[in-house]
Amino acid sequence: MDSVLFVNALEGVFALVTLGIIGYVIAALKWAGSESRILLPRIITNISLPPYLMYTIMKHFQRDRIIELLQGILPPLIAVSLAFILAACIAKFFRVQRMHLGLFCACIANSNTIFIGIPVNIAIFGESAMPYVLLYYMASTIFFWTIGQYSIFSDSKNKNIVSYKNVKFSKIISPPLMGFIIGVIFTIIGVELPGFIENVAKNLGSMTTPLAMIFIGISIHDIGFKNISINKDIILVIIGRMLLAPMIMFFISKLFNLQNSVAHVFIVQSSLPVMMQAAILSAYYNADSNFGSQAVAYTTILSIVFIPILIAILTQAF
Repeated sequence: MDSVLFVNALEGVFALVTLGIIGYVIAALKWAGSESRILLPRIITNISLPPYLMYTIMKHFQRDRIIELLQGILPPLIAVSLAFILAACIAKFFRVQRMHLGLFCACIANSNTIFIGIPVNIAIFGESAMPYVLLYYMASTIFFWTIGQYSIFSDSKNKNIVSYKNVKFSKIISPPLMGFIIGVIFTIIGVELPGFIENVAKNLGSMTTPLAMIFIGISIHDIGFKNISINKDIILVIIGRMLLAPMIMFFISKLFNLQNSVAHVFIVQSSLPVMMQAAILSAYYNADSNFGSQAVAYTTILSIVFIPILIAILTQAF
């Protein structure tokens, strides 16, 4: 079983890399204009994911398991919070530049749980992993759009122009999270979806992985390899995001005595590249957006190698 999981990881990651390369080529050929860069994430976030998440919850969970599922949000929430605290300690010890201190901590604490997390976990563990992917996503979303967002705002070069009112905590209730919540409610009250709606939700969801990875490829092309530089703070983000964060999640999993299947998903989620919204918000708040873009690019590229290695380690550790 261990070798099967490792092979699945390799095949899944390389399949995702291929989709990412397609996105990169599309951008290089200038087939994707500015409208496409706006449209793709909107389709994924607002159209394909919400009904798919609703369908997945209703398919994989019965009413009596919903409470058990929701209780599982605590371990990833604790892990994300501890990663943020550890990042702040690392920043102080290694004298991370003040201009991106808050962004630095947010990059280490929050991973790309949707655009990369969903396709990676489905590729490795199958659709049965989706509920636990969503639990980690919920914990990460709550943390990022509260503490994480505020920390990025604290880096702003123009706090007198960018008002505290622009910190949009309403982003916690995102369309994917609403899809998750509706699926939970429908399961609890015993609603059954008509067959044709299930098919629509499933077909919309099938677009998520290819569109997400094509968008990642386009984004990496936009950043440009010539604009990517390495420095101490970037190296610390890579170590924190891809090594320290999954180590924290590993120990939390042991502390809560999580099932192996759940722990594997949580640990993979915790090891994924920097959340793209961190780079987007750093630009929105006029902070160090270049640092955010580089953190996303480096961790995304390195995940190609790191994720199969992580799976190999997990199969030996559990």
